[in-house]
Amino acid sequence: MKNSFKDVNRVTDQPQFAIKFANVVFLLAVFCFILIAILAVYKTYKSYYIYDYSIFILFSVISATLLGLGLRLSNDLKINLSLLMFSVAITVYAFETYLELVTVTEKTQSIEIEAKKLGVPFDSRTATEVFNDLNETGNKGYPNISPQLFIKSNGLGTNNGRIYPLGGIPNITTVYCNESGYWSIYEADEHGFNNPKGLYQRNKIEILLTGDSMTEGACVNPDESITAVIRKLGFNAINIGKGGNGPLIEFAALKEYAEPLKPKIVLWMYYINDLSELVNETKSLILRKYLNEDDYSQNLIARQDEIERLLKNNFIEVLEPKYNREIPSEKMMSNKLINIMKLFNLRSRINLIARPNPAVFKNILVNAKKLVSGWGGSLYFVYIPSISGINNKYHPFRKVLLSTVTELDIPIIDIQREVLDLHPDPLSLFPFRNSGHYNAEGYQFIAEVIEDRLKKDGINPLNSKN
Repeated sequence: MKNSFKDVNRVTDQPQFAIKFANVVFLLAVFCFILIAILAVYKTYKSYYIYDYSIFILFSVISATLLGLGLRLSNDLKINLSLLMFSVAITVYAFETYLELVTVTEKTQSIEIEAKKLGVPFDSRTATEVFNDLNETGNKGYPNISPQLFIKSNGLGTNNGRIYPLGGIPNITTVYCNESGYWSIYEADEHGFNNPKGLYQRNKIEILLTGDSMTEGACVNPDESITAVIRKLGFNAINIGKGGNGPLIEFAALKEYAEPLKPKIVLWMYYINDLSELVNETKSLILRKYLNEDDYSQNLIARQDEIERLLKNNFIEVLEPKYNREIPSEKMMSNKLINIMKLFNLRSRINLIARPNPAVFKNILVNAKKLVSGWGGSLYFVYIPSISGINNKYHPFRKVLLSTVTELDIPIIDIQREVLDLHPDPLSLFPFRNSGHYNAEGYQFIAEVIEDRLKKDGINPLNSKN
């Protein structure tokens, strides 16, 4: 009997390295969840409470506590659980690596393949090659400089303090992007926006659009942007949108460029990444002044010559060298590794993201409506979905945002409901049926929906041909 009892003990005793492995896995898991909780608290503070990370904090604290208590489990159970956790972690990160490294490559290749299938000419030149070709013709090209580039530096330094430009380089040829097979190139107006020159006349602008790259007219010809189509429909329209803009820069642009023009209608063009842009924008002291000080202005219109000189110098000293050399492969790989560590792609697909706290965005809209109403104008909110909105697959924060806008009694023009949900082939509204900005046809539909809504509200263009 004694011998058989000893044999049973030998069978149930686990190797020391297996027990140590289990303890290490549990301790690493506890450490990771504590780190996630600390990071969530930090992000809540740094984002000025634009995002609510409470669910991450609660989940991480509970998980860390349970895993800590798990160290007291029997060795057999602890080893089995540690093997399960380790296997799940390996599987999850392997899938995330696939999404980061493989899916992006396939997407790029599919655009080129689709262009060939459709027989559409595709300009394969890089931005640097486009600049060089323009230079050979004597027409120097510049990249599309976005205001978001100056968030970290809080603007640019001058002899009179710092200034935060809200437009691009004025009066130059701007090389933007290529998604539909041709490069989007436009002549910037006198304040660096994608408009014909000579439109900045007080009390003569009927419609002004503020927004990001969708508003600016990314990746289409200048006469194919939303604003250009609205002008073709008879309205005197102008846009002060720039790629990468979020709500705070858009509001600042209203103060600087819309208030002097006093347009009858202001279209606030909202895209799905605007809240994430807002998190970065609140880091700038100058941009926060627009929201916190009612009468704050940098008087940018009067300082246009100074802005032009600063932006051109900044391009020559900082940006131009970047366009004349390839992005280091190690930097690209570093960005990919960061995305993988954060499970960025997987979390995006299962909508595991921080919930928005609409308070800051609501405050911006309250001030925007007050500003526009102050000169007798009307503010409209235009909701623009991405390609992921097709079949209602992905609408980050849509319900929260639209309910906030409704609460503020701001009219809503819902492009999701009026375009994507009704179009027989919504994928055709995007370049080569892939994600990106809308193509010319998509912008056309958006402009026509805006026109229809304004006419229903009794707002007809001064230059109407009807």
